[in-house]
Amino acid sequence: MGNHRFNPDKKSKLFNDKRRQRLQPKKLLNKLGLKNGDIFADIGAGNGFFAIPAAEILKESGKVYAVDVENIMLADLVSRAKEKNVSKSLEIIKSGEYAAHLPEKVDFMLFSYLIHEVDKKEFFLNNYFRYLKKGSKVVFVEWTKKEDVAGPPFEHRISRNELSSILKNMEIENIKIEDCGEENYLLFGTKK
Repeated sequence: MGNHRFNPDKKSKLFNDKRRQRLQPKKLLNKLGLKNGDIFADIGAGNGFFAIPAAEILKESGKVYAVDVENIMLADLVSRAKEKNVSKSLEIIKSGEYAAHLPEKVDFMLFSYLIHEVDKKEFFLNNYFRYLKKGSKVVFVEWTKKEDVAGPPFEHRISRNELSSILKNMEIENIKIEDCGEENYLLFGTKK
């Protein structure tokens, strides 16, 4: 990855009310079609902002793989999952810098606020996309590439067009882009 990774000491910041209200993770996952029986992978799951709502949606009829490189974040995720009583449908996977081993192929893969932190984007994505089934959904939540909005430094951000272009070259089709407030965008598509 790059030298611009999120500082896990600031993990409580990820669950602030403004962020929850802007993104509404459970509502967003439902809107994007996460459904009973799906196998869901949250790549860069952090402390569970999306993984826990996904586990609430899937209950025991599906599976959530929460993947992250930071032990501190994963420990916090485990604690939050126990509080929400969703531990049974959630499996924690410690990743390396550019890959992790998933036990099976998935129906839905999410990268939230992650790809801008990765230097070798195509290499990184190839390591995860091999776990996608044909027709799997791929979703990215990223920072809008503007200088005057909150988030990481401008030079670390990835534009919608750049990310879309990378994905088209990696057999992701039906790409759609939506705004998530002024600070973020949502990009999603399906695996050919």
